[in-house]
Amino acid sequence: MKRTLQLLGEMRNYQLPQAKRAVEEMAADEELVIILPEQSLAEAIQQWATGQGYTASNPKKSGEGIIRWQVSVQKAASSGEKAPAGTPTVPS
Repeated sequence: MKRTLQLLGEMRNYQLPQAKRAVEEMAADEELVIILPEQSLAEAIQQWATGQGYTASNPKKSGEGIIRWQVSVQKAASSGEKAPAGTPTVPS
């Protein structure tokens, strides 16, 4: 499932903690697209998520007029969780 977290207009000191909390609350195989006002914040989230074992895209610039940045973070299914129906499994 794909969700979006929009942090434009949020207080600067709360943007990174909000993004981290949302990423940590993700379910397996979920994708979170985070929309941010600054490139440096997008890069910080990308580096943090990668360091925590999540798959994170490089920050992308989007929008016209008001510049926005977005980072997509994905959480892979852990080995103890069942894969979605129709997903091939590899024996251990």
